[in-house]
Amino acid sequence: MPIYLQAIAAKFYRGIGPEPQYITGFSEMNFFIGPNNAGKSVVLNLIHDRLPFGEKENNANIEPNSAEAYRGTESGLFSVAVGSPLSEFENVVEDKIKGEYFPNSNPTESFATVLEKLNSKGHIWRKYSVPNQNAEYFHTPNLEGAENWMGKYAWADLANAVDGYRGGNTSNQIKSVVDAIKRLAIPTFPKCLKILAKRKLGPKDETFDDLSGKGLINHLAAIQNPDHFEYAEKRKVFDQINEFVRAVTGKPDARLDVPDNKKDLLIHMDNKVLPLDSLGTGIHEVILIAAFCTIHQHKIMCIEEPEIHLHPVLQRKLIRYLQDKTENQYFIATHSAAFIDTPNASVYRVWNDSVQTRVSPALRRGDKRQICDDLGYKASDIMQANAVIWVEGPSDRIYIRHWINAVDPSLIEGVHYSILFYGGALIKHLSADDAAIADFIKLRELNRNFAVVLDSDKESPRAKLKPASARIRDEMATGPGIVWITKGREIENYVNPEELQTALQSIHPIIYQAPSAVGPYDHAFYFMRKDGKMEIKGDKVGAALKVCEQPADLSILDLKAQIIILVAMIKAANGP
Repeated sequence: MPIYLQAIAAKFYRGIGPEPQYITGFSEMNFFIGPNNAGKSVVLNLIHDRLPFGEKENNANIEPNSAEAYRGTESGLFSVAVGSPLSEFENVVEDKIKGEYFPNSNPTESFATVLEKLNSKGHIWRKYSVPNQNAEYFHTPNLEGAENWMGKYAWADLANAVDGYRGGNTSNQIKSVVDAIKRLAIPTFPKCLKILAKRKLGPKDETFDDLSGKGLINHLAAIQNPDHFEYAEKRKVFDQINEFVRAVTGKPDARLDVPDNKKDLLIHMDNKVLPLDSLGTGIHEVILIAAFCTIHQHKIMCIEEPEIHLHPVLQRKLIRYLQDKTENQYFIATHSAAFIDTPNASVYRVWNDSVQTRVSPALRRGDKRQICDDLGYKASDIMQANAVIWVEGPSDRIYIRHWINAVDPSLIEGVHYSILFYGGALIKHLSADDAAIADFIKLRELNRNFAVVLDSDKESPRAKLKPASARIRDEMATGPGIVWITKGREIENYVNPEELQTALQSIHPIIYQAPSAVGPYDHAFYFMRKDGKMEIKGDKVGAALKVCEQPADLSILDLKAQIIILVAMIKAANGP
């Protein structure tokens, strides 16, 4: 999937007021999450209505009574800019000076110095005019003291390298460099389309000129039975939509069909023919969105509230399809927490502080918890999505995901199951009658498709379990849910000892000397240091990532049997 737009900034636009919002780190899939009236759609409107930002009508100032006007106490002129990462400028300059000789300085280093002075949040921000490539900085650069950023010969060489400017004094050379930078690495954008929150199939005689559902039946009919000279290309699009229909219905024989009367869309499955809307609003909605995004490729797509009428499992299936089967960049406004952990996506928290809309990236787990708090989610709401596997910590998650994939690669974390952390140290230090243990056991009441993985912490085959672990095992034996207590000491004892120690050695090459004891009841990740001491705090997560680069070995202890049980539970939770 492409990344066309990498960062934007704006002020005095709809909910965004006098304090510019710099929104960086865009990826192929971008989610703007927040409660109602926070301003989630502001970014989508900005991109769809104003991109490319250089065209005259898109740069025009906003009338005070316009829907786009900021209505706070402070007023000002609408301004918007595109941010370009510093790396893009560095690549351009590398190409410019390739093969050139500069005896007095290194222009690459000089250029990096100037970019560091001009950048904000790792980007150069520019307003520009697309037709003639004229560009202006979002804010006038502060060039006070620029003569001291580097020597005069370095400025002379840099002006020559980036702008072909020779001669003049240092002040002129500085101006030449700064003016040249704003003209470098100007991005180009494809067409931007928006799928509105209200989507419905329209009558057959409507034109397919927006993404509301109007005219879609006619368009699908055309690609279902295209003319011979474009058959392969258009039929491929229709077949791809059918691939999604099979995935979302869970029926390998499901097939979308446009009848001769073009009054509705039909679904063939289980030897029956049904109108699409008979499958429920959720299936109807998700197929509409997938169809739009499959028909329109190599675009910037803005989608409003795709979660409407969709169960979290359908939401995740849709996003997975868009990521794997389409070539668009997506900007999605939502108030669903189901998208928070989408792999390879950028998530932004959107909120209003009673002055203006604010947007910030959700980079840390605490940021994502804040989003859930903003939305009013309880832990029980988040756990309704699908099967839930509770593990001690991050390394356990890496191993279990790897092992599940070895048994059934079609099962995707975040789509078919979730892995959550309970904090193993907590359970290890609780007594059997502690109230926290009772609360933990009650978690299965929130989701019957529930598994918990516990380290046995046994030092020998006959050692007893700690009281808290024994209580969890005994009480959960009679009801829904799975308890997996490791046969060896810890989850790492399911890993081939040689592979684990090799991974630890590669991560800790300076201190690693030799393996420690590596039996099933030993601390598998301990190793001997070169100073003769035992290392007990090796990088568990780093080692897990290294180990899981290799094919899974399920032959150790009871690992294969336990993973098969987990896979069966996940499949049952997700239906046929």
